[in-house]
Amino acid sequence: MVLKASDELRHPEFLNDDYHWRESLYFNFNDAANKIGGWLYLWVVPNQPKPSGMLVSFYHGAWPDLKVNDKAMASPGHRIVAGDRWVYCFKQDVDHLIDANFDNVELSGMKFERIEPLKHQKLTFDDGEGNGFDLDARFMMAPYDYADGVHPTPSWMAANRYHRSWWVKGTLRIAGTQYAVSSTGDSDHSWGQRHNIDFCKNLFKMWSFQTADGALSISVLKQGIDENDTQIALGYVTRDGKVAAASTVETTASYDENGVQQGVDLIVTDELGRIIRARMPKMHSYIGSGTPQTFWGYEGVGDYIVEGVGTVPGLISYFWPPRVTPQALHAGKWK
Repeated sequence: MVLKASDELRHPEFLNDDYHWRESLYFNFNDAANKIGGWLYLWVVPNQPKPSGMLVSFYHGAWPDLKVNDKAMASPGHRIVAGDRWVYCFKQDVDHLIDANFDNVELSGMKFERIEPLKHQKLTFDDGEGNGFDLDARFMMAPYDYADGVHPTPSWMAANRYHRSWWVKGTLRIAGTQYAVSSTGDSDHSWGQRHNIDFCKNLFKMWSFQTADGALSISVLKQGIDENDTQIALGYVTRDGKVAAASTVETTASYDENGVQQGVDLIVTDELGRIIRARMPKMHSYIGSGTPQTFWGYEGVGDYIVEGVGTVPGLISYFWPPRVTPQALHAGKWK
C-alpha cells in the first residue's frame, strides 16, 4: 500500500479502548565517527494512567548492565561514566495526553517538527541541564508499509507500522561536549495494540544498515511468534531505488558470557530474489535493557561488512524471553 503524508500523523481512526493501544515514533542512528549509538522515542498510550512519554538514550562503549539506562536517568546530569565509556538517558512519562499531531509535537523538551511531508523533519531536544541535540532528518525513501510484507505483522505487535531509512546531520550536546553527527539510521512509526505480555514471550531480532548514498538500505526483523520459537521475516530491502519485502532472514552469531551478540552473520533474501550478505564482527557500542525475568537483551551499533559493497555502519538489536538465558546463549544453544 502506498502510504500518504497523512500517515506521518496520528491515527485516531484506529483508536479503541484496549489498555495496550499505543502510537509511537522511533529513530535510531549510528554515529560511526564518534562511536555513539542513539535512539529517540515518543509515544502515546491514551488508555493508561500516564498517557504520554518520551525517551532519549545515547551510549558510547560497551554496557552489558541491563539497568544502565535507569541508572543514568537517576544520576546527576542523567549520565553514567566509566573510563572513556558513557551513557546518557532522559525519560519521562507524563499524566496528560499530548494534544498535538505528529507533524509538530513536543514533550519534555523533545520536539519533532515536519518540514516537508515524507521527506524532511527537524528533531530537537534540551533537558534544561545543558544536554540535548539539534538534528536534521532527511528520509532516503518513502515509508515501507509492513502491511506489504510477506508475513503479516503479529496482531499483538501493532495494527500497522512503517519503517524508513534516514540521513541524520547535526549536533549532540552531552556533559559540555558537542559532537558533530553526520550518519544514517532507521525509523519507525507504529500504531495499534502492543500486548507486551505476548510480545515478551517471543524473541526479537533486528538488523539495519544504510549506505551514505542511500543506494542500499535494509531494516529487517526475525520475529518470534510463538513459544516454539517459530520465526517470521519482516521488513524490507532497498537497493538502487527498488524496495522489496524481506522474504527470508538467515543469521548466526556467538555470544559472550553476558549474552551479548557478536560475530553476527546475516543473509537476507527479498521478494525480488536479491540476496544481501553481511557480517558484523563486533558492536563498538551497545547497551543492555530489560530484565531476565521478563524480556532482556542488547542493542548496539557497529560496522557491517556487506558483500560487494564494503563497510557500512548499522545497528543490531537482540531481545529474548525469559526461557533464553545468557548461559544458554554463551554455550551455543541458540543462534
